[in-house]
Amino acid sequence: MPSPVPPTQDAPRLAAPPALDPNADPLLVGLPKQRGYGQWIVSRMCDVRTVLTDPTTTVDMLTPKAMARFMSQQGVTLEQTMEIVRIVARAHRVPNDAERRDAIAITRLFQGTLQDLDMASALGAIASAEGRTVDVMADLLRPILGACRATALAIDPELGQRVEDGLLAIMLTVERHGPSDLAPVEPLARAVMQDLSILEKTRGKAREMPITHWIFPAFLALLPITYTSVSMLAHLAETPELQETLRARPELRPGYIREVERLMTSIRYGTRQIGATGLNLGDVWLPPRSLVVLDFSAANRDPALWQEPDTCLLDRPRQPTATFSLGPLACVGGQASRQFLSLLLDAVMQRVRVSLPQPGAEPDRLVTQWSITRGYRLCRLCLSTL
Repeated sequence: MPSPVPPTQDAPRLAAPPALDPNADPLLVGLPKQRGYGQWIVSRMCDVRTVLTDPTTTVDMLTPKAMARFMSQQGVTLEQTMEIVRIVARAHRVPNDAERRDAIAITRLFQGTLQDLDMASALGAIASAEGRTVDVMADLLRPILGACRATALAIDPELGQRVEDGLLAIMLTVERHGPSDLAPVEPLARAVMQDLSILEKTRGKAREMPITHWIFPAFLALLPITYTSVSMLAHLAETPELQETLRARPELRPGYIREVERLMTSIRYGTRQIGATGLNLGDVWLPPRSLVVLDFSAANRDPALWQEPDTCLLDRPRQPTATFSLGPLACVGGQASRQFLSLLLDAVMQRVRVSLPQPGAEPDRLVTQWSITRGYRLCRLCLSTL
């Protein structure tokens, strides 16, 4: 998963680039654009691929260093905050380091639980014959994925969910306050580290791994799977004819899952830092050490690769997407995510019909808040048993 998109770069002289809103920013594919001193945004698939596969490109090293330097200048010590920020920013990541190997191992443990997952029963338990409106995030997907995590790692499900919620709260608070006011983050970071220390004493599987190596694969990495799953269910509710076609023709479901991956990816933005010699994208040269924002959602709609790029077409030829990143630091959970989405889709087709709820006083949907994710953190849909 990419690190949070920083609001500024390193020096006080730099004007802050315009804030990114992954849910509201238009999905535009075009030439690389400068969005502030030393910062660029790329949206064409060819440019995204070039940045991600360049051997000199790294994860964002600037933001954690800038935060540490600012706190040093202010005489502030936020040890727990910086430890988590460094992990989330992946400041020490290389393609084959110990953390990445552990992430692969944890992902395999998680994937090993999926075939025994009874999603049909979970759906049946919250649906009704006359139709029941539920928040599919809180009532369905968080419990399912939390149970998968608890089974895979032999941990307490409530404690695991608390760590995930705490880590997301840290990311949102860092973005809300910026590097100049991180004091409100430290109590959140201390609480997460305390919970991780409890897990370290009680965990079952993967006991030999440092507990901090769990932060991404066991907690933050489940957020995008959840958001994409919610978006898929919402799309099925919005397209009842497509839903019935998929129910009647199971052979079309793999093509739909590929389109879900392409169009409904929940990680919209990622960041990379260009190497010491710069990077030539053909139309634009990215200067050394510049910070690049990668728009994965736009790249997945590049008309150079996909005809009618905004349309869900079940018979598209297979084409690699940017959803799980590319290159040596690509996401290790792509296969597990696709498997989960496929199992969820099959369970929906077998057990329930998904539809839009009747309008009410409360909003039926609330969008995600993290600056790299798009989708819904609340989504009420009506589930009717078949």
